[in-house]
Amino acid sequence: MQETTFTIIFLLLTLGMGCDRHREPVRPAVVPAHQATVEQQTPYYYGLIEEYKTILAEDPNNLAGLIGLAHAYAGNNQWDKAITLYEHALRIDSHNADLHADLGIACRNAGQADRALSEFRKAIDNDPVHQNARFHMGIVYAYDKRDYPAAIRVWQELLHISPHHAEAEYMKHCIVKFGEMAKKDAR
Repeated sequence: MQETTFTIIFLLLTLGMGCDRHREPVRPAVVPAHQATVEQQTPYYYGLIEEYKTILAEDPNNLAGLIGLAHAYAGNNQWDKAITLYEHALRIDSHNADLHADLGIACRNAGQADRALSEFRKAIDNDPVHQNARFHMGIVYAYDKRDYPAAIRVWQELLHISPHHAEAEYMKHCIVKFGEMAKKDAR
């Protein structure tokens, strides 16, 4: 019970940090607050990477292996390697909206904001209600492109699609904050 109470308090504090939590100088992967835990368990990426490499040595087009290895590289902040593997996986399954969104996230974290937006658009073209692509598209518009009206539009669309989205309160807060910033920029 005490651990549950601590977790709830931690999550409330994490959610209360506001829009500035994504303004770190390093390009961290965006982890929604609802996925945060008191003690983050870091997977043993080296072991995962080696396992997936073994699978792909036997079958270089094993889609699950490609995605798993790409995720392991992404989790280890090896964005260029993750991008290469997501691209390979998309040559096998070009209409997979989740892969386009994952590639977009990797591109964003590799400093390729325009390419990230392109991949998020492809994800949405393949799945018009793709929530992850829309959420991260708003992140790119807001923090990388500083296009606050675009970020607000994307997040408002997402809240219309999914009013109870796990990051709804965060998006609502940012819509207000970035709306104020956009007004200030317009002066």
